[in-house]
Amino acid sequence: MSSEPLGTSKGLGDISFHPLSENPSSSHHLIYFITGNPGLISYYHTFFQTLHGLLSSSPASISNIYHIHGQSLAGFEDDATNPLVTTPYSLSEQISLSLSTLQHLRIPAGPKKSQPYTSVILIGHSVGSYILLELINRLRKPSSPLNIKAGILLFPTVTHIAQSPSGIKISTLFKIPDFPRRASFVARNLVSLVPRAALRWLVGLVTGMPDEAAEITTGFLRSRMGIWQALHMARDEMKQITEDRWDENIWGVEHEDVDHKYRVPKLVFYFGEKDHWVADHTRDALIAARGRGEEETKSSKPIMLIDGNGVDHGFCIRHSESIAEKVKVWIDDIMLE
Repeated sequence: MSSEPLGTSKGLGDISFHPLSENPSSSHHLIYFITGNPGLISYYHTFFQTLHGLLSSSPASISNIYHIHGQSLAGFEDDATNPLVTTPYSLSEQISLSLSTLQHLRIPAGPKKSQPYTSVILIGHSVGSYILLELINRLRKPSSPLNIKAGILLFPTVTHIAQSPSGIKISTLFKIPDFPRRASFVARNLVSLVPRAALRWLVGLVTGMPDEAAEITTGFLRSRMGIWQALHMARDEMKQITEDRWDENIWGVEHEDVDHKYRVPKLVFYFGEKDHWVADHTRDALIAARGRGEEETKSSKPIMLIDGNGVDHGFCIRHSESIAEKVKVWIDDIMLE
């Protein structure tokens, strides 16, 4: 095998896997991950680690080197270097910041150091899938230096999130004036009264989370702005994620024109069977309107699948390995096209 691990970068708010290849003919591909809400990248470490291992052990890794990068959404980490941030970031700002990071990423080492990646595969979870589609929409010009090859959307919330079971409940709370700030203030004061070890035990007891996820959640609850950021962004989601806002340059067409200058990135949607953040009827309507039919072999429309294994919306808590295995298969298929 031509690649050796350069190592895992796990700083405040980001995780990266960068295999090092000394083969100058190798192609370097970036897998760029966008989190859900709460936007803490630490929840996905097992998913990243599993996916990295699967891709690195593949025979195709001799010629195709896969780099993985993901970062927390802005406002979710306690950043001591930037204490001047005193208000949460909007959903629109999260999209712009994700785009800026993506545009500046380059191959970190080896013969092609500092060069752009050969192609980019975007992966989004939950609201990260909405951000993913917006990134493609902003980068779809033929002159764009980034080659967005595909997008994989896991448990996506891309239309009518307020009609979901959880969306209906939280939308009612958002009718209270300034609810995100007020609720976060009360929550932070209550949490501050509980010692960290006791809070960690309570989180595990109430949620049933595994130890690692419970520890991450404890840190989130004790953070300076995490709860406010999560609620502020959720309110934006309820307001903005409504009607389908994209055209055939995102969704593709039944019969793709091979001579068209802009190649629609391949999209794979993986929905939950009973997802409390996605109403069944809005999911089914999107699949009917935008999904690829079984007979549409030349279509550039998305592949849309529904999980049948009981995986929760927050797959990264208990099902990271099984979802990573599915994603690896989809990436293999994408690279064959």
